Amino acid sequence: MRDFGYMEKGQTSSLYDFKLWVRIMRISSGFKIPLGIAVALSLGVTFAALSVPYLMKTGIDSYITVTTLPFDERYGGLGRIGLFIGLLISIGFALTFMQAVLLEWVGQSVMHRIRQRLFNHILNLDLSFLSKQPAGRLVTRLTNDVQNMYEMFTSVLVTMFNDILRLIGILVVLYLLNTRLALVMTIFVPLALIMTLVFSGLAREKFRAIRSQLSKINSFVQESVSGISIVQLFGQQRQWFEKFDVLSGEYLSRTLKQIRLFAAFMPLTEFMSWTAVALILVYGGHLVIDRSLSIGELIAFIAYMRLFFQPLRELAQK
Repeated sequence: MRDFGYMEKGQTSSLYDFKLWVRIMRISSGFKIPLGIAVALSLGVTFAALSVPYLMKTGIDSYITVTTLPFDERYGGLGRIGLFIGLLISIGFALTFMQAVLLEWVGQSVMHRIRQRLFNHILNLDLSFLSKQPAGRLVTRLTNDVQNMYEMFTSVLVTMFNDILRLIGILVVLYLLNTRLALVMTIFVPLALIMTLVFSGLAREKFRAIRSQLSKINSFVQESVSGISIVQLFGQQRQWFEKFDVLSGEYLSRTLKQIRLFAAFMPLTEFMSWTAVALILVYGGHLVIDRSLSIGELIAFIAYMRLFFQPLRELAQK
């Protein structure tokens, strides 16, 4: 039983381990159709999310700021756009709901398959292997590690595609709206990507350290409970408690490091998001005064930039 993804006994694996990904895809080979449907639903979710700011732009430029149209026509046009926005939001909600249920079913099914195989594999291992491995560590492999696989299938594979698709769609729409302002906004793309890559690398190390320490705690608790009569016979309760206190303290320390990392990354992305909005207001406002950009396009730019940083945060976490 190898320690893929953990820093136990000096063994580590790479995120880009091709053989590991082949094994993962082989396990999920029986769910190609559900995963394909989930990817197709991502297209609908992305279209619905990106259409709302554009409809807002249309409503402002075609009806609110146009004073030459009759009041009834302007009011009716805004009503139709509001109806379309509500319809798109409802469609996005329904598609997201179906995608979440579908991915949940796939994740639970894959997790069941992996746990069945692992349990059967453990039952057929030699006694020499079992005598060298703490039972708590094996239980961690069968529970916590498989749970991570479940989260990968439900929250990572398809939703990462969804986030990447949304980022590309936002950039395309921005360039279609106004190339000059989109070029200014593009400076945030490499900054955001660098920040995301740095954070994801640091977060991966922190999560591996947490999982490794959790495995040690589970092993120690299992050994303590199974050998509690010996511990009490030799009066080692205090020493055992001190060992557990050290292990728990280390787990707390590693968890707090991970929390501090998130506490630094999230406000930083929010700062970049509001900085982009401020730049849009300054430069875009200048273009509006020069009549080379409409008010609706300016508001759409702000809405799209707010949407742009949300998938970046989610990608970094995943």
